[in-house]
Amino acid sequence: MKLIVAFSSALIVLIATIAIADEPVQFNIVNLRVDQTREVSNDVMVVVMQTTAQKNSSTEAARSVNEVMAWADKIISEDQRISHQTLNYQTRPVYQNKTITGWSASQQLQLRSQDIEALTTMAGSLQQKLQIVSMRFQVSPDRRAEELETLVVEALEAFHTKAELVTRTLNADDYRLVNLSIDESGGPMPYRAIARAEAMTVGAAPPSVEAGDSKIQVSVTGSIQLIF
Repeated sequence: MKLIVAFSSALIVLIATIAIADEPVQFNIVNLRVDQTREVSNDVMVVVMQTTAQKNSSTEAARSVNEVMAWADKIISEDQRISHQTLNYQTRPVYQNKTITGWSASQQLQLRSQDIEALTTMAGSLQQKLQIVSMRFQVSPDRRAEELETLVVEALEAFHTKAELVTRTLNADDYRLVNLSIDESGGPMPYRAIARAEAMTVGAAPPSVEAGDSKIQVSVTGSIQLIF
């Protein structure tokens, strides 16, 4: 039995040694990374608005909210430049001294448009009956894809330039690409909360907005093998 165990152990060691010997040993490997970043003007505006009603019953509260949302839907539907959808409908009891004294209902409305001026004006008009909860700006999908395509080309060219620089500096004859990966990042600006006093002003003027920019970045990482 001891002889069999010893033979098995020796066989495992031999197989492992052969496997390691078969793996090519790579020398002169250099890891590189380049980043290409661009500030892109936001061309999409997203606004979230909300209506809230507090009544004696949940039915009355819901009816009040539904009336406001129907009013808003009719106004927005007249402007084809603006898309919209409803969000987060809620009803909840109102307590006083652990006793239900009424009901509150609320619903949010999200508006989106590439015509920032039109959406800003619309948000101002809707403040007659809805509150502005938040807004954000972002780059449209088509524009983002176009910018990313350009950045990928620039990043790959920068990677090649850096690889050639390393090759010349270390007096190598040439280099061979071992592996390469491309990472894309960057997204919309975060939500910016609107002051509650401004949001609740009846008939308030359109909010003052600045679309700003979003940062889009492409990173290229890879390894090269120097040839001497």
